[in-house]
Amino acid sequence: MSKLKLILKKDNPSLIQPEGKTAGKLPVEAENISPDITAEKTISEIAELTLLAGRKKYKLKDFFKIEGEPSQNIFIDGELDNFKYIGAGMTTGEIFINGSTGMHTGSEMSGGKIEVNGDTGDWLGAEMQGGYIKVNGNTGNYVGSAFRGDKLGMNRGVIYIKGSAGSFLGSRMRRGEIIVSGSCGDMAGAQMVAGSIYLFGKAGKRTGAAMKRGTIISAHQLEMLPTFNYNISYYPEFLKIAFAHLKNEFKIDIPQNMFSGYYHRYTGDNTEIGKGEILIWKEG
Repeated sequence: MSKLKLILKKDNPSLIQPEGKTAGKLPVEAENISPDITAEKTISEIAELTLLAGRKKYKLKDFFKIEGEPSQNIFIDGELDNFKYIGAGMTTGEIFINGSTGMHTGSEMSGGKIEVNGDTGDWLGAEMQGGYIKVNGNTGNYVGSAFRGDKLGMNRGVIYIKGSAGSFLGSRMRRGEIIVSGSCGDMAGAQMVAGSIYLFGKAGKRTGAAMKRGTIISAHQLEMLPTFNYNISYYPEFLKIAFAHLKNEFKIDIPQNMFSGYYHRYTGDNTEIGKGEILIWKEG
C-alpha cells in the first residue's frame, strides 16, 4: 500500500519567533494535511500546500521532509503539539501521527481513521460526523463536543482515548461513541442529546449534567447529581453486545470485570427531559 511520509524538520518555521517575542512555538494551521487533499496531488503539488504559522504563509515543504508518494495514507513523524486542524473535515483515508498534535485534530471529519501515538489538544473530533480516532496518550477538553454557540456535537463515529481526557467530554453529542480508558475531567456528557460514553477510569464532577438522552457507562462510582433518579441494579444484556462490538471492530480494551457484576442505573437529568441514563458498575 502506498504511503505519504511527512517528517517534521528540526528547523521548521514554527520555531521562528518574531523579534522581541519570547521563545516558543508558533501555532500552525494545518487543515491542508488531509488524505482528501494529498491523494489527488503530485508530490510537487503537496510540497507547495499552504500552512499558516502566526501571520505568515508557508509551504508544507518548509516544515516537513516529504517522502513516499501521493496517497490516502499519511504517516507523520514529529511533535506537532502546535499544529491545529490536522485531518479536520477529512472524509476518507488514514493519518498516523508518531508524536503529539494540537487543537481540532479530526474536527468535523466524516470518514477515515486518525491515530495519534502521543497526546492531543482541545476539541479532538469536535462535531465529527463519522470515522474513527484513536489517541494512545492523553487529550484535552471538549472531545467530541459542539463548538461554542452550536447546538450539537459529534453526530457519528468513534473516539478512543487510551489515556486521560479533560473536561466537557462529549458535550452536546448527538450520536457516536466515546471511550476513555483513563480518567476524565468535569462535565462529561454535559447536555448530550444521544450517543454512548464509556468511562473506564475515574470521572470528575457533574457527569451527565443537563443530558437529554444517551448512555454513560462508568467503571467507577460517580458523584451523582440530585437531579438523577436511581432505578435498579442489574446487568444490562446490551452491554455484552456493545463491548463485543468495540473489542472486535475497533480493538478497544474493555476491563474484564465489566463483563460481570451488576450496574446501578440512574435516569435524568430531570432539569431536562430526563431520558438519559448513567450505568455505574458494581462488583457482584
